[in-house]
Amino acid sequence: MAPKEAVFVIIPVHNRKSITLSCLASLAQNGDLERCVVVIVDDGSTDGTEQAIDDSYPEVTVLHGDGSLWWTGAIARGMKYAIEQGAEYIIWLNDDCIPYPNTLSLLVEFCRSHPDAIAGAAGYLADLNYLHETGAQGRKRVAAKPGEVVPVDEMSGHCVCIPGAVINRIGFPDMRRFPHYHGDSMYILKATRSGFPAYIVGDARIDHKGIIKSNVQDFLSESKVGRSPITEFNTLFLSKKSFYYLPTQFFYYLEKYGAGKGIPIFLTKLIGWFIQFLQLQFGKPEPIGRSEIK
Repeated sequence: MAPKEAVFVIIPVHNRKSITLSCLASLAQNGDLERCVVVIVDDGSTDGTEQAIDDSYPEVTVLHGDGSLWWTGAIARGMKYAIEQGAEYIIWLNDDCIPYPNTLSLLVEFCRSHPDAIAGAAGYLADLNYLHETGAQGRKRVAAKPGEVVPVDEMSGHCVCIPGAVINRIGFPDMRRFPHYHGDSMYILKATRSGFPAYIVGDARIDHKGIIKSNVQDFLSESKVGRSPITEFNTLFLSKKSFYYLPTQFFYYLEKYGAGKGIPIFLTKLIGWFIQFLQLQFGKPEPIGRSEIK
């Protein structure tokens, strides 16, 4: 692995103290806190996250947000800090993703042996030991089994190593159009379209704790008591916290496919999402397959 000063791990967090501390504990156990500069970007947590980090992991750098950064803004702030400090490689890591002991080293070494390449870890659902798709080739979702290296056009930002050369050419993730969801996949897509290859490395494994949300019902309240359909509509389609936040989804399809194909695809998707929403609000819900992994 490159010297500690050259590898920065950026972890965006918000009000998940126990999850964040669990992630840092795994990095400490793996030796990654010694090999890497770990930067927590705390976007306005009110649950004592920062103090807990200071008490247990004083070597970890904590940057501050006011609650308006969301995932993409927090990642971008951490990346800017890392570049200013002379980072050669930057690793995105979500705090609910637990890297195996050699995962971060494998990603950095892959990038070092494949100049200008981006490398992502293979993601497993921890409770099921199930490999899920964290990348895409065109419209096809893909994963990488152990021993495989799978090229991708875009990928989720659960655990991804990005060389500084990528940032120097294309800048930082777009927090305006993709404040929370798709900030990761659209940045990788921009990079691959700019000539930087991207891969999922099957031997580099992370375990994703909890549930990966991607269905319409995942972003609605479990209980409808006291919540009107208008409130639920706003929660699903007009909240940045939702995968179905309409501005982000519009820009995603526009950016990925261009106006000619992207707008019709978006409108078709929108009709389907709205029908699912109505079924969940006013009728018996139909079984819904996962359309995206995030």
